[in-house]
Amino acid sequence: MPNVTYNKTKNIPLKLIKPNPCQPRKYFDPESMDALIRSVERYGVINPITVREISDNEYELISGERRFRAAYSAGLTEIPCIILDTDGSDCAILSLLENLQREDLSFLEIAESYKELIKKKGITSRDLSRKLGKRTYDITEHISLMNLDPLVRKYIRSFKLTKRQAKALLKLKDKSLQIEATRKICENRLTESDTIEFINELTQTQSEPIPITPPSAKLNRIKDIQTLRNTISSAICLIRKSGMDVRYDEKTYDWGDEFTIIVKNNAT
Repeated sequence: MPNVTYNKTKNIPLKLIKPNPCQPRKYFDPESMDALIRSVERYGVINPITVREISDNEYELISGERRFRAAYSAGLTEIPCIILDTDGSDCAILSLLENLQREDLSFLEIAESYKELIKKKGITSRDLSRKLGKRTYDITEHISLMNLDPLVRKYIRSFKLTKRQAKALLKLKDKSLQIEATRKICENRLTESDTIEFINELTQTQSEPIPITPPSAKLNRIKDIQTLRNTISSAICLIRKSGMDVRYDEKTYDWGDEFTIIVKNNAT
């Protein structure tokens, strides 16, 4: 693990903090950022960011890029920071660790970070797995996702496809076929199990034209599920507007889809 000492928290002027060149988070959802900026404008930055001192009165950001950006946009001049006593060689590892522990990163951002660390820092997958406390297989599996075409990765981010769906797309070696299949998966809102079935069919005939349209019965089921999702989403928005704390989770299994809604008692 990286050698690091945690010093006390203190407020540091934003102008003294440099961005992290190895920032693992690459994509910032505009809607989510707008909500964070409004929160910072009203309440300030509640959770400190982490930085390291690189010279007198100069710091480098380790984690908390969203809060750092929101503070700037909200017009703050300083931000609470936890100062870590560590050198630059471990900065990228620490930044990734902080984000992984907070579960802030998408699987594609994790994959990009792993690949970047191995490429720029010259460490092996085995070394990286030891530093992060991850299995070597998990590291190499994530890195393999970077073999997907860049446009495919863009579709995955935009339509929030799962890691299982991304792994299934790796079976399609032809890039144009990979892109077209991804587009159809997104257009038809295929579930994980439907995606895997669709890809398996394509791998049998990769030299033939892609069977664009899944069976109509499957499409009807997909539309029904999407209607249910939209209904649940609308209901949750109304509940939240009433001031109640509601949590929503959706999981896809081979046997179907599971929707979980938890409404917390405000008195607890």
